[in-house]
Amino acid sequence: MFTTLLLTLALHVGDFPSGPQVGDKLPDFKAHQHFGPDAGKEFKLHDKIKGGPTLLIFMHAPGDAAITRPGFQFLKPVDKYASEQVKLATQIVWVTGDKEKIEGFLKRAEKSLSLVSPVSICLEGGKDGPETYGLNDKVQITVLIAKGNKVVANFALTDPNAKDSSKVIAAIAKVLGQEPPKDQPEEKKKARPDGKSPELQKLIRAIIQKDNTEADVKRIVDDMKAWAGNDQKKLAELREYAQIIVRAGYGNEHAQAALKKIAE
Repeated sequence: MFTTLLLTLALHVGDFPSGPQVGDKLPDFKAHQHFGPDAGKEFKLHDKIKGGPTLLIFMHAPGDAAITRPGFQFLKPVDKYASEQVKLATQIVWVTGDKEKIEGFLKRAEKSLSLVSPVSICLEGGKDGPETYGLNDKVQITVLIAKGNKVVANFALTDPNAKDSSKVIAAIAKVLGQEPPKDQPEEKKKARPDGKSPELQKLIRAIIQKDNTEADVKRIVDDMKAWAGNDQKKLAELREYAQIIVRAGYGNEHAQAALKKIAE
């Protein structure tokens, strides 16, 4: 009865630890890359992160839903911030007992999700994820931030929200030795807190879609040039962003060729 009481109290306050804790080693595991530079290939985590600053976001598919609305609202700003950090190795990993189902969802939802960071599907442990990770399926999202293959921050989110996004972004900035972007009143935001224009963000996400044809890429590049015009600040921002995407290896061969010209 005492054990039951403790469990009830834990559930009441939302105390659901998930994944390796701060100071623990970050174990290796196998995954299938759905979106990113190595889309369609299997990989081991340690081969990707190489001990550098790392962001792992484990998505626990709840019931029939592959992602909830609050989960999506949490994920978007974190994805945008993380995708701009060249020194950060990021993986958004879906944990599932049905790989084909999640793969189908990700294909259908790829454009609506518009995620820039690499997206993968865990190949170990089914719905529980890698055995060595101790992930808790009672949370929606488990976020791990690591450096030197050791966890420096852990967020087990049962009900993710915008405040959680800010906390995670601050933790990412800290591990990179940076100041987190300053929050601004929503109605005054004409650009992202980190200075990137939302119009350019949208065009970048469009150009790195892996199914783009050469004609698609040319159209998007024309839109980029029209957006920048003769504005030197916008041209510099476009060039800087193109350099980041080229270094990260995003997009297919048509996108990479076009972005390399812009990055010069």
